[in-house]
Amino acid sequence: MPSFVTLLLHPDRRRPDPAPWRVDLRVVILVGMGLWAAALVVCAVLLATGALGPRAVATCAAGLVLGLLGLAWERRNRTRYRATSDD
Repeated sequence: MPSFVTLLLHPDRRRPDPAPWRVDLRVVILVGMGLWAAALVVCAVLLATGALGPRAVATCAAGLVLGLLGLAWERRNRTRYRATSDD
């Protein structure tokens, strides 16, 4: 196996990169949003009992908002990223 310095000096000796995985980004984003929603419910219950502050609830809500933005991005760029993953 070549050393790190050899690979830096001669990148052509590297092994080829593996092929990227085809992933449906909607599923990934929706799973993440589901986890944020579950965390939001848990944090809301803990907030109601006084065991947790409002920052955790706000963090979970921000995670859901970012998930919605991710879904909008995915919908707008779906054809572009699916076309580039066919390489």
